Amino acid sequence: MALEKKDIPTELLQAYREGKCGVFVGAGLSMGAGLPDWGGLLGSLIEKAETDHSISGDKAEDCRELAADSNKFLMLAQEMKEILGVEFKTVIEDVFGNPNLKPTPAHELLISLKNNRFIITTNYDMLIEQAFAASGEFRQGYKYYEAHALQRDLYKRSFFLLKAHGDAKTAPEHIILTDKDYRRILYKEPGYQSALQSIFTMYSVIFLGSSLQDPELRLLLNYINAAFPEGGIPHYALMTTDQIGDTERGRWKKDYNMRIIPISSDNNYEDLNRFLNFLKEVDAE
Repeated sequence: MALEKKDIPTELLQAYREGKCGVFVGAGLSMGAGLPDWGGLLGSLIEKAETDHSISGDKAEDCRELAADSNKFLMLAQEMKEILGVEFKTVIEDVFGNPNLKPTPAHELLISLKNNRFIITTNYDMLIEQAFAASGEFRQGYKYYEAHALQRDLYKRSFFLLKAHGDAKTAPEHIILTDKDYRRILYKEPGYQSALQSIFTMYSVIFLGSSLQDPELRLLLNYINAAFPEGGIPHYALMTTDQIGDTERGRWKKDYNMRIIPISSDNNYEDLNRFLNFLKEVDAE
């Protein structure tokens, strides 16, 4: 069943109407443009290592088994980064810097929203920037190490784009992918920590294209929950119905102050577009 406007919490629509929301974009939006998910990216890294004879066939098979388990994604990413060395960056550039990639309708809808206060993405591609450029607007995303500029825009209540984990074109050497990388930016980058805490206490964050299997999402929410264990501002996530049941949905609300908006796994891209169009209707009010 397609997402309907009545499925969206009235509190979310009101917060968006008042300019109190921002969007967090996960890999799901980029997959609509033909880019891989976590498992697909790890597969590309394993294939590169095997082709370069950096690992044996048995080692490659063992790594592919790990790539099938979302709990092992970050550990495997660290292993492949160490094995590939400088070629790790090459794979990231080849996969996510492909000049033939085109923004999807969801990207175009996203950048057209008027009351949206920011876009945060952990994706390495340039699809959001391309969508802005196609609309006649130039947007350069901040990286996690540019927290000073990000804090300035937060203070001014200006719209910003945060490429939280770097990107394949302008900062491939600063890509955040492994467990060690994630924990470094969450716990050893004070400016970035401060910016994240400001964002999650000032705005309701809407998660689009994120999966409950995404290790980056869980790490981020655990970090935020540790900083604000008593909850606070509600956040929202569109998740496919085959990912989460009523009990788990309740736990996400209690543990992370996260309201799950169920969407269909059969037409999730259509539902994402419908959701963004509902927000555009609020813009037009």
